[in-house]
Amino acid sequence: MRVLILMPRAPYPADHGAALRNFHILKWLGARHEVALFAFGDPTNANASDRLGEHAASIDILPFPRRSRLARLHDLVVSDQPDLTRRLWSAELVARLSNVLKRQSFDIVQIEGLEMASAWQTAASGHPTAPRTRVVLDDHNAEYVLQESAARASLRHGALPAAAYSLVQAGRLRRYERHVARAVDGVIAVSMEDQASLLALDPTLRTTVVTNGVDPDYFRPGARAADGPTALFIGKLDYRPNVDAVEWLADDIWPRVRVAVPTARLLVVGRDPTPRLARLAGRPGVEVIGPVLDERPWFDRADVLLVPMRMGGGVRLKVVQAMAMGIPVVATGPGVAGMAVQDGVHYLRGDTAREIVARVVQAFGDPGLRQALRDAGQRLAHEQYDWRVILPRLDAFYEELIGATSVPAD
Repeated sequence: MRVLILMPRAPYPADHGAALRNFHILKWLGARHEVALFAFGDPTNANASDRLGEHAASIDILPFPRRSRLARLHDLVVSDQPDLTRRLWSAELVARLSNVLKRQSFDIVQIEGLEMASAWQTAASGHPTAPRTRVVLDDHNAEYVLQESAARASLRHGALPAAAYSLVQAGRLRRYERHVARAVDGVIAVSMEDQASLLALDPTLRTTVVTNGVDPDYFRPGARAADGPTALFIGKLDYRPNVDAVEWLADDIWPRVRVAVPTARLLVVGRDPTPRLARLAGRPGVEVIGPVLDERPWFDRADVLLVPMRMGGGVRLKVVQAMAMGIPVVATGPGVAGMAVQDGVHYLRGDTAREIVARVVQAFGDPGLRQALRDAGQRLAHEQYDWRVILPRLDAFYEELIGATSVPAD
């Protein structure tokens, strides 16, 4: 089949959740179909183009569109569209897509993320596609639900401006997400919970679940570093749910852990830390590492992975990566949302600061518990979250939409 994929960011380097998901999807599809990739990134990065070229027949990398704060504020006040729709709006992308559609047709168009939908709809509106073409939205989050959860968390903790923003965005996203989901032929959710949230918008939507996964041949246990009792937080550090989690961790959780375990260390790893998160490095027992080329050595230094999320959804890649590497996980309910996990078997759950502290101290002090969590987590990662187990569902969805395992290209 001929497959056109639109991505918000070129998935190399695959250094955060969405990029990892997109890289493995591209790799899987590229081995089975003729893939054309459009994505934002650095057009001069030859190394990235070469790596992506191993999996795509054609690549078109565009510079990220620029959007001033004034323009964003104007859109927030004047427009009734969600902020997300303008985040990556690019007239250049629309023009390039339009030119491609003049020259060739595709069997599948896969839109990676709701923010890419408006560019496709604008480009395609002037070029009626062949009847067999099917358009698929890979909805990385049920976006309206993410904003609803962000509003609730912000209200609970007195962050009224953030709560107001999220409440407005949630309403706009509910309408927009329903509109886009109805306009495409199929929607991919990353969890059954997200699938249910999307079907709540319209029960007639054709959906499937292709969860986030892990490459267990890459993320596998390494040599354990003897650094004393060590916890790890890992994630993109300008992503609002992660920023909230790290601030809660540093302000309310970690100081209490240090009272019980004075030598405990917290490593915060991830790209693009906000200025406030960067300053947390001055706190006792807290090290803000920032971006790293390879996350695996940092997993190997940790006795536990902390996932104290209070907002968001989907399936968090850092959790399945940690489990594949044999790292015990301490998480809130939202931190393991969408996963087939059992508290006390695959992870330790805490939903308040007091509960999380108790679970961390428990894990630090009980090697037998840590080993049991490692064993159960690794089994789960291999049996249910290996990309090789997950991604055949994508082919099956294509078959359902097109009605054949393969459609000859013109």
